Amino acid sequence: MQLSAPVSSLKRWSLDPAIVHLNHGSYGGCPHAVTLTATAWRARLEAAPMKFMVLDWQIELDRARASLAEFVHAPADRLVFVPSATVGVAIALGSIDLASGDEILITDHTYRACKNQIERLAAARGAVITTVAIPLPFDPAALIDAVARAITPRTRLALLDHITSPTALHLPLEALVALFNARGIPTVIDGAHAPGQIALDVAAVGATWYIGNCHKWLCSPKGAGFLVAAEAAAFRPIATSHGASPEYGPANRLHAELDWSGTYDPSVNLTVPSAIVTVAVEGGGWPAIYARNHALVCEMRRRIIDGLGGSARTPLLAPDDTLACMAAIPIQLPPGTDTFAVQTQLLRDGWEVQLFQYTTGPMLRLSAHIYNHAGEADLLAAKLRTFGASLR
Repeated sequence: MQLSAPVSSLKRWSLDPAIVHLNHGSYGGCPHAVTLTATAWRARLEAAPMKFMVLDWQIELDRARASLAEFVHAPADRLVFVPSATVGVAIALGSIDLASGDEILITDHTYRACKNQIERLAAARGAVITTVAIPLPFDPAALIDAVARAITPRTRLALLDHITSPTALHLPLEALVALFNARGIPTVIDGAHAPGQIALDVAAVGATWYIGNCHKWLCSPKGAGFLVAAEAAAFRPIATSHGASPEYGPANRLHAELDWSGTYDPSVNLTVPSAIVTVAVEGGGWPAIYARNHALVCEMRRRIIDGLGGSARTPLLAPDDTLACMAAIPIQLPPGTDTFAVQTQLLRDGWEVQLFQYTTGPMLRLSAHIYNHAGEADLLAAKLRTFGASLR
């Protein structure tokens, strides 16, 4: 498997080739072909706004929805586009009834924005948050056992990540969701990182609400996310719009209420099918992309560890088989060093890589996509050494 050279040249992307891009997981990036497709959709809309929104918009949105639903293996009639996974999680959380004393289960690796939403929801309803610690080094079986033991007769909701944002752990989601389904407890899945990192099968996960992003690993423009609601799942849109009137919009009430929340630019959603096809062509098909990017990030992690003074015996945060296309590495900086200041300087010097202060200390998170190659890890390790970084 070719890891020493990129599969796709940065010349074919809208990314600046003068910058080393190792943080695709946060904000994504588009091939030129995808950017041009989005521009074409926007031009078509702006050329005849009323004609497009009245006659064309729903038809084109349904086509884009069908394409995305096929890719993530979800029923198109239960899938809606949302601006981001954060918004999708907000819709799901706002759709469930909670009473005082009810328990909500999360993990200690829950994405900060979602954790903030849960905390506000719990405060407003008088609910109690149960936080399950994910064992590190990561042990999927131990996590399943810890979650099973944390469920009580008062548990009314679970919010789980598919792939954790700070630590890049691919959680054993189907087994975890099965624990809650067996007890009739609704689940909200933050799958922001999953589409395009793994071969996602939303139907097989079996969650009550599954939320994902398209702008990350699928490489669509920013602002394209999706929510899949199970057949019996309630839904309450954040904005009440025309679709709340039973005579308005399509017969599918999920689509009627959530497709339209006021005038917006749908070009990002309509570009998603182009992104799926374009990246597949660039990378030799999605199965090849998954396999190559996984192998690449594991190799890059090894090189970073070696470059910061580690060895084959250095303990890993997680085994290779629990990663997808991202990897997190605990590091340490000289005493008194501000982690954010180092992150800021890296950006100024042309390095886009996630470096942040985690609960246990500084954490480096790498992303690997088809424009990356293993040698970039060697260069990054050398750059980090200039800040006095070493392994923790």
